[in-house]
Amino acid sequence: MLTIKRGIERGFSTLIREKQWLTALGALIGVFILVQMLALVLVGLEGMQMMLRNRTDLRLEIQAGASDSDMQEFYSTLGQQSFVRNTVYITKEKAYEQTRQRDPDLIAFLEEFHIQNPFNDTIGVSLNTLDDYTLFASFVQQERWNQIINPSFLSEITDQEKQVYALMSVTRAGRSMTMAILMIAGTALIFITTELIRRRSLGRADEVMVERLVGASPLGIALPFITEASILLFISMLISAVLMIILIMLMPTFIPALQANGALGSLTTEIQPILLAVAPTVVIAEIVAAPCIATIGAWMGMRRQIRSPRISFAL
Repeated sequence: MLTIKRGIERGFSTLIREKQWLTALGALIGVFILVQMLALVLVGLEGMQMMLRNRTDLRLEIQAGASDSDMQEFYSTLGQQSFVRNTVYITKEKAYEQTRQRDPDLIAFLEEFHIQNPFNDTIGVSLNTLDDYTLFASFVQQERWNQIINPSFLSEITDQEKQVYALMSVTRAGRSMTMAILMIAGTALIFITTELIRRRSLGRADEVMVERLVGASPLGIALPFITEASILLFISMLISAVLMIILIMLMPTFIPALQANGALGSLTTEIQPILLAVAPTVVIAEIVAAPCIATIGAWMGMRRQIRSPRISFAL
C-alpha cells in the first residue's frame, strides 16, 4: 500500500511539474469526442428502431355494405385484443375533413366537380409493437370479418410492414458498423496512451534505471506513469463530455428537423429517454476503463525498459 500511495503521489507531482502532455491531452480529447459521438449515434439508431417498431398506426376500411351491428362487434372485439394498444373509429365525414387539412387541393378538386365524399368509414389501429403485426393480420383475416373489412387494405399494410422492416435492417447494419468503428476508436485510444507513456518514460529513462538498480518493483516503477495517464484520461473524458452536452443542446438549432415540431421530432422524443438511461452506464464504463487503459498502455509502453536485459545484468 505504501508503494501504491507513493507511486500515485509521484504521478500527480510529475504531471503538475512537467507540461509536455498538452499535445497528448488534445489527442485524447479528440478520441473521446469520437467515442462519445459514436455512442450518440448508437443511441440514435436504437431510437430509430424503437420509433419504427412503435409506428404501427394502421387503417382498416369498413365495407360499404357492412351493418352497424357487425361493425360494432368487430370494433369491440378488436379493441379487446392484447396486441392492440389503441383503436379509433373514423367516420367518412371526419376522414373528409382530415383530408381537407392535409391535402386541400384534393378537396378543392372534389368540390369543384361536385364529387361526393369518396371516403369510407375506417378504423384506426395502433399496435403495441411492429412485431405484433402477425397476430393482428391473423385476427383480421378471420372469415367472420370478411364482410366487414376491405381485404385490399391488408395488402397495403403488408407493403408498409415490408418497408419498415427494410428500414430496420438498414439501422441494424448501421449499428453493427458503428460498433466496429467504436472498437477501432477504443484500440486507437489504447495506442495513444501507450505512446504517451512510452515517450514520458523515455524522457525519464535515467530515473527508471535508478529505480531498477535500487530494486524497485515493476509496479512501483510503472505506477506514476499509470497515474499520469489516468489523470489525463479523466480530464479528457470531462472536457469531451462537456463539449458533447453543448453539441447535443445546440443540435436542434443547427438541424431544425430535430426540433419538437420538425420532421425528426418524434425521433428526438424516442432518443431522450434512451439517452438519459444510457448516460450513467457510459459514464461509469469510462471511469472504470480509464485506469484499465492506462495500465495496458503502461505495460505496452514500458515493458522493455522495466525488463531490459542490460539493467538485469547490472543488477
